[in-house]
Amino acid sequence: MGKASSSKKVARAAGLGGSRAYGSRPPWGYYFAVLALVVLGVVGVYNSREYRDSKINAAGAGHPGVNMATPWFEGYAIDACGKLLPPIKTTKNPFGITTHGDGVIYINPTTKSAAGRNATLGKFASAVGMLLNASELEVPGGRLYQTGDSCEGKPGEVFVETWGSPAEPVQDGYLQTKEGSTGGREDTCDPDCESGVRLENDQLVTIAFLPAPPKHGTPNILQPPQSVISKVTQLISTGGVTTTIPPVVPTTTAKTGTTTAKTGTTGASTTTEATTTTSTATTTTVKTTTT
Repeated sequence: MGKASSSKKVARAAGLGGSRAYGSRPPWGYYFAVLALVVLGVVGVYNSREYRDSKINAAGAGHPGVNMATPWFEGYAIDACGKLLPPIKTTKNPFGITTHGDGVIYINPTTKSAAGRNATLGKFASAVGMLLNASELEVPGGRLYQTGDSCEGKPGEVFVETWGSPAEPVQDGYLQTKEGSTGGREDTCDPDCESGVRLENDQLVTIAFLPAPPKHGTPNILQPPQSVISKVTQLISTGGVTTTIPPVVPTTTAKTGTTTAKTGTTGASTTTEATTTTSTATTTTVKTTTT
């Protein structure tokens, strides 16, 4: 009985041989589906990148241009609750838009991603390591200010105000408002967004965190200090070239002197008299008596 059962099991196993052979086939359909997804993903990423690069290059075709002969200069300040923070000091310059600790933004893009319409205040913030968007402000090594934080006892907000030239008075500043507001003003949004505040030559800008003004009112934003205004004016007038005047060295005119010698003899003594005129018009008389 045991042998019969074993024989039946062997027979059944042999009958399943075809099923085992079918199960060992590679799942080609699955492999083709995965391969198709990978190819489509690569093509999609490539096309997206090409589209983005073309948009950046198109936006970077205007002014300020790449590697300009004469850089642009814009004065800036950061107003934190009515107090101007010290100018940012940094050695970072990834795009050709940076500052040297003097309150001036130096604008000479080295890539199209920072040129033309891409030369925004947000691009400057990214270059120097400053956090700046519609709801946050933080200078390198400083405090983080976020919308709603207490400022002068009231909830604060981020603002940006510009002046068309260093000569414009404080009251003529132009307040950059958030996207969606009326007036067609620019947006202080994400640092690299296309609608960000544009950098301009011979202009002033103040980034501020201040209490929200009353309805239909404007915040009292401080202008960059006079030292920054003077620096921008100087850079604009010289094209960014610093001239050094060498010290004046007084000239000296040398005069040739004459020497007259007289010799006299008296008895056994000989007397020699020499007269010398020096370059300072001083006459020295030397008498030598030889016995």
